[in-house]
Amino acid sequence: MYGARKKFAFLCEGSNDVLVVKSIVRQLMPDDAFTMTKQLGGVNRLLKEAIHVAPRLISKGYTVVTIYDEADEKDNKAVFEFNDPYLIVVPAKRKIEAWLLADGVAIYRASGLVFRGPFPTDLIEDPKYTFLHHFHRAVRERKRSYIFRERDFFKATLLHWDVGRARQCNKSLDELCRKIDALIG
Repeated sequence: MYGARKKFAFLCEGSNDVLVVKSIVRQLMPDDAFTMTKQLGGVNRLLKEAIHVAPRLISKGYTVVTIYDEADEKDNKAVFEFNDPYLIVVPAKRKIEAWLLADGVAIYRASGLVFRGPFPTDLIEDPKYTFLHHFHRAVRERKRSYIFRERDFFKATLLHWDVGRARQCNKSLDELCRKIDALIG
């Protein structure tokens, strides 16, 4: 069913999420696929606007993959009433930082400190805090002095981040990857 489509639109919340989604796309999508990544703002805006954006993109031949941070969802009623086989909605369990933390090798290479879990990282109560705390600790311990801001932490991690390693330690990321694999199958 999906094999004929070679166009994919990935919708997500913020600029840091875009960095992660682009890394996933680069690692999983075939070279002949046309992809675009669109940032729609916070979770409530994303879920509300996607209801209008997704049908337009689907009518243009796109398969739409919407990724949001589950922990940010404030309005439980903000679910898609629009149902289409070319629309996939995937929550990052708690926050997308849990996906980054799932690749311990990348976290070590970026920070100079071993991340000890918990694994799967879907279990971390506040992945954003855990991620930022880990990198702030690395800066305090002078393991990495060249990174200061949250975006720097994302970029440093994504230089080494492997979606294959990460999906082994994060169930929501693995679910997204399985759905993408089925689409490009």
